[in-house]
Amino acid sequence: MINEKNEDYQYNRCSSRGICSINPTTASLQEVILLYLKSVSYYGLRAKDCGIKDKRIKNLVLNTISVLSSSYEISQADFDIINSSFKTELPRIIKEFNDICSENEKPDLFLKADAELSDYIRFGEKEFNKRLESLSVAERNLYGMLFVLVKSFCINILTYESYGAESEDYVFLVFKVLNLLNVSDAKKEDLKDIITEMSEKDCELMLKIRDCQEKMYGEQEESDVSFSTTKGKAMLVVGSNIRELEQILDIFNDKVVDIYTHDNMILAHTFPYFRKYKNLKGQFGQGMENCLLDFSTFPGPIILTRHSLFNVESLYRGVLFTTDFSSPKGVIRIKDNDFSKVMKSVSESKGFKTGRTCDSEKVGFSQTIMIKNIEQKLASGKYNQIVLLGTGGYSTEEKEYFKTFMKHVPNDVLIVSLFCCEQRENIICVNASNDIYAMNRLFQVVSEKFSQKITLIFPYIERHTLSVIINSAKNKKIKIFVGNRNQTVIKPNITEVLKTEFGVFEITTPKKDLNNITDVK
Repeated sequence: MINEKNEDYQYNRCSSRGICSINPTTASLQEVILLYLKSVSYYGLRAKDCGIKDKRIKNLVLNTISVLSSSYEISQADFDIINSSFKTELPRIIKEFNDICSENEKPDLFLKADAELSDYIRFGEKEFNKRLESLSVAERNLYGMLFVLVKSFCINILTYESYGAESEDYVFLVFKVLNLLNVSDAKKEDLKDIITEMSEKDCELMLKIRDCQEKMYGEQEESDVSFSTTKGKAMLVVGSNIRELEQILDIFNDKVVDIYTHDNMILAHTFPYFRKYKNLKGQFGQGMENCLLDFSTFPGPIILTRHSLFNVESLYRGVLFTTDFSSPKGVIRIKDNDFSKVMKSVSESKGFKTGRTCDSEKVGFSQTIMIKNIEQKLASGKYNQIVLLGTGGYSTEEKEYFKTFMKHVPNDVLIVSLFCCEQRENIICVNASNDIYAMNRLFQVVSEKFSQKITLIFPYIERHTLSVIINSAKNKKIKIFVGNRNQTVIKPNITEVLKTEFGVFEITTPKKDLNNITDVK
């Protein structure tokens, strides 16, 4: 979420610290962790065949991938936690499997128990190079795309489970995909098939998560979100898991502390349920891309909810907390719902001395109202195709692209945009922030409900967006365009795979893209 009131402010953590690429040490350690994941997933599938239900396998896989998804760099502390978990649990899992299934499998723990970190780095580098040599460029790129999808899928599984839902079938699909990494002769078409299957299931899971949210919190609607601050003690909750925000609000409901949201947590304000919390004040800061500035200027403790950890080592000062499986240097891990250290930090913090009045911003939309608006527009008979613009539009350059795009779009094309723009007769605009769940649901409903030719444009690609793009690409009647990408997650080769293997177009210039959309030669 970027506050439109400060669109010229382009400071971000990538340009300021250069942390948006992976270093060789991280790549080597991730390779070792991947070997562990492949091994435990193999036994997860074998155990299922023997009728064994062991939550340890699921927890090992999901929690480990959660760490890989949240961190830009794997620290020694992160690796030690993961390594210790596998060395402890994997032999137990295999022993139970052998006892029940009458097998005689032996755990491969790769290195001796007294191995140093440098040994793991060297081993991981060797395995990484071995994999590079055994795969073609196309296969390597597809494997890279597949692992990004696994990360998205695992985060959504954990989010789904936080609402008390059962996810066993989805977990076994993760085992199936990770076990595929054991197969050295997997062909390109096999990889494409499993990528398509995982994207479809991930989108299905996102629909179910939004259904759970609306069942608990009421149907999502457009809401005025305050960006003002109020005098007094304050706490910032960061991330996207609104289930966790609800739990935090309940814990601090009777405490003298105001609670502000950051980044995608702004979406909680679009559900009626959260209006009952009087100490939930509004949104603070510019969002993920400006977290260094936002965090350093917030005068109170900051809770990083699951799957929202950043490279925050320059900010640690006893006020960063997380509920995640592990924590980077300088971030205090909250265990067993014990927020006493957070409360202590609140009491010791300065809080806002005076507060500041800022303009509010309309965020979110009602799916029911949106579909009704589209139906009314199409009933006029004026429009022969629909262009859906997804969430995004972060940089000044991107804003200029879409400003020109909107200006020149033909009058017989209906534009439905999920980020703010000018209202015209053939344009429906809302500010969905970075609500991938809403985007996924709207795109699927429009694609199934209306017969007009459809184009989907994704201004920004990130982990969850990738699933929506690939799942939409199954429909050959839909044209898909993609723009900028989250450089920490989506590498250039993945964008290239979308183009070459899934028929996706990359955004070029407004004129060329409009000619492509309207089939002008």
